[in-house]
Amino acid sequence: MKLLLIHADSFEYWATRKTKIAEALEGPIAENRCVENATVVFTAVEPGDSGKIEQAVAEIRKVMGMQHSAECLLYPYAHLSENLSNPREAVEVLNKMAGNLGCNRAPFGWYKKFHLHAKGHPMAEFSRRL
Repeated sequence: MKLLLIHADSFEYWATRKTKIAEALEGPIAENRCVENATVVFTAVEPGDSGKIEQAVAEIRKVMGMQHSAECLLYPYAHLSENLSNPREAVEVLNKMAGNLGCNRAPFGWYKKFHLHAKGHPMAEFSRRL
């Protein structure tokens, strides 16, 4: 699993177009999200990452503490890895991570546009490889 964690003043996304592996836009992921003072977690799920959920959640919480961020948003971001898991496993991992973190996530398998306004302090950007 690869993570890019950015402390944002604000982050907003819109699902624009489905891919052939897109999940249905239902429930909380169907809404365009705007978060403020949150850690945005760009996430690439790789094969076997279902066994790394607890480690990922702990690392995200640790970074959120360093950033003094009370909220996070998981954002599937395949561009972080060349070795991606299958879509079913990726959605399962993202759902479990979101549930454990008590946070929302962006939809999987959609082209999305987004606006990111990063905080720019020394602890605002981290990357992790689990």
